[in-house]
Amino acid sequence: MLTERQELKVELFNQGIQITDRAREAIQGTEKRPLSTGDYASTSGVLLDLGQDIYTNAPIVDNNSNFVTEDTPHKLDFDNDHFVVRTGDREIQVMYIPVPGYFDKLNPKGEPYKLLAVTHIDRVRISPIEGCAIACQFCNIPYEFKYKQHGVEDLVDAVRVAAEDQILPAQHVLISGGTPKPEDYGYENDVYKQVASSLPRLDVDIMMAPVNDLLDPKVLKEIGVHGLAINLELFNPEIAKKKARGKYDIGREKYLKFIDECVKTFGPGRIRSLLMVGIEPMEDTLQGVRALAERGCDPVLSPFRPDPITPLRNELPPTVEFQKEIYQRALDIVGVYSDVVIGPRCIPCQHNTLAFPDGTDRFFRHVYKPS
Repeated sequence: MLTERQELKVELFNQGIQITDRAREAIQGTEKRPLSTGDYASTSGVLLDLGQDIYTNAPIVDNNSNFVTEDTPHKLDFDNDHFVVRTGDREIQVMYIPVPGYFDKLNPKGEPYKLLAVTHIDRVRISPIEGCAIACQFCNIPYEFKYKQHGVEDLVDAVRVAAEDQILPAQHVLISGGTPKPEDYGYENDVYKQVASSLPRLDVDIMMAPVNDLLDPKVLKEIGVHGLAINLELFNPEIAKKKARGKYDIGREKYLKFIDECVKTFGPGRIRSLLMVGIEPMEDTLQGVRALAERGCDPVLSPFRPDPITPLRNELPPTVEFQKEIYQRALDIVGVYSDVVIGPRCIPCQHNTLAFPDGTDRFFRHVYKPS
């Protein structure tokens, strides 16, 4: 059974939220600040702290009009100096989490910082590659951005700027972005090394596919990388072949073998793998949960969010009941493995995933303190 606030998070994933005029004014002010970073399909909404260590990225009409309508029962309002989410007679006080101060600024070269780095609550994500060498139909990046390298020094600068931001200072780093082409593997590895050494007080995780000559777990651990996210995303190979051909070509067995190697190198709690919820049958995703848990890898359940620029724009996100059932069954699966949880373990980073901390020290929260 989910608590009231946990239930709200799941409902928001499916139905989105409407922002009232009062809430918009409170968020944007006279400077007309952005409501949302809107940088990725699963981060296209507004960030809310629902209380009790529950965070969500709630889809909004502004960015997801393909499935969020003005008729959604959930309203974000601003009343008596507080943000509240109203759903019928239910009212829950929440905290709106703003976009970082650097988000609409330019770096010394005149490039928008938001193309290099984006902070979500306490973590800054940097993208060495703009665009992607492969095209998954649920991801907006290959359909929205042309393939391009970003300068290593520019990325290091963006991390420093994010860490020193006055509105939303980053407490740890994720290096992800698009999958590079083979000729750019050396560049990508240089980014890993330079970022990991530039601000040693910040944990650095890497999210990348297990492509040849790019990721070496032993080398990455030696240079100070904290952990890895090797996202399987779809477990059913036939569906992967249709909707994530690049991942299908890499092969499920290669993913699992590499994940196994990473867990042995980094130890428990440092390796995770995301599975998309709602694109393939539930039983396939749960098989993926089991395959990951058996290897000591934390499964991450990411509810599908149709982005209007992708080929899956007309699909719908998974229903509330579907999400609740798959979460409970996934919990039952990982429950028999003492070193595995439904990740991510960073509590604020659970904002766009089906995850809730269980009150144990297996989960953690960085030093993020909202002003």
